[in-house]
Amino acid sequence: MFTLAFRKQFIAHHHTAPQIDAEHPLRSHVYLLEVMLEAEELDSEGMVLNLDELEAELDDIVALYRYKNLNETDAFKGRIPTLETFAQVLGDSIDESLYAPHLTAISVRLWRDEKAWALYDIEK
Repeated sequence: MFTLAFRKQFIAHHHTAPQIDAEHPLRSHVYLLEVMLEAEELDSEGMVLNLDELEAELDDIVALYRYKNLNETDAFKGRIPTLETFAQVLGDSIDESLYAPHLTAISVRLWRDEKAWALYDIEK
């Protein structure tokens, strides 16, 4: 089993109620996204996935949320952007964007700060 991991840091904002008010202010976090890709075997080039390709895909996905209010993005229409749902949104986007049929699992760990994180696993 092989695992390749990559990290990306970005800032995004959210609120936990339908309206921003004194009790539910807009919150900003410096998120740390950790993506782990697993494969039983390496591809024909001896890699789980090309790191440049992975970084480019993550840059495109993170750009959808960087410096934005998550509540106003399409991914969170009708639901609250919790740490868990944000990890799921990112994980599903990564799964859809990568072409790597030999992957056996994708794990996304999303850190909100140095103490709190959520993990979302996709078994292939």
